[in-house]
Amino acid sequence: MGTVSPDCVYALDPSAQNAFQATNGATVALSGCAIAVNSTNSDALTVNGGSTVTASAITIAGGDSITNGGSTTPAPVTGAGSVADPLASLPSPAVGACDHTNYSPGYGTWALTPGVYCGGINISNGATATFAAGTYIIKGGALSLVGGTTDTGSGVMFYLTGTNATYGSVNISNGANVTFSGPTSGSYMGVVFYQDRTITSAVGATFSGGVSMKLTGTLYFPTTSVLFSNGSSVSNVYTAIVAKQVSFTGGTSLQYDATGLKTGLFSKAVALVQ
Repeated sequence: MGTVSPDCVYALDPSAQNAFQATNGATVALSGCAIAVNSTNSDALTVNGGSTVTASAITIAGGDSITNGGSTTPAPVTGAGSVADPLASLPSPAVGACDHTNYSPGYGTWALTPGVYCGGINISNGATATFAAGTYIIKGGALSLVGGTTDTGSGVMFYLTGTNATYGSVNISNGANVTFSGPTSGSYMGVVFYQDRTITSAVGATFSGGVSMKLTGTLYFPTTSVLFSNGSSVSNVYTAIVAKQVSFTGGTSLQYDATGLKTGLFSKAVALVQ
């Protein structure tokens, strides 16, 4: 089966300040897994404002800034070198013609099926949405789950693409209650969100505003950022985050997937970049 990665949070940016940050009283609790930060910046990892970060290990290619009541357990290992993107070989799905355009059904109960959603998916206003298993291609626009909605899906993978001008990423906010798990087999086993690597947009994935999430699988945003803020939380489930930059201002609790089967990291050993 290969080596299971010891890491469940990766910040891949090679040079950014604050490539990983926890601020404003954030609590980041990783059960049994580690954090890897690739940035060589002297402040690659920042923890401040009373924030706490707990993991099995924290390795940083560059340095850290832990100030103003911030703390980490254990202390980071700085100058540790970079790690490889564990999903660098993941193939991109084919993007066909639009099956839906600007999908925004409004209040009600909705059943969604896999396909190409041009202009995004917007579930809002307290709606309930059930996503059938399969691949959802978001071509331009965002996957937006907001406003007290209830959204569920097992065996789902969302591929986020478009152009830099149209890309909208993921926005889960304002009291949404979201329970997703990735596919249990195939190329995308264990991957819930997959951002097109050709995207270099400044629009990052945002989880904010009192949302409650159970996201079983990997959140893969290799060239964009992921932000958890304003009371957002990920319940203690098998989740991995692989992103260019990762920022927390809310509580997040992730659990180590020792098999790698729920996060898709089971055959991707972490390798030092020479």
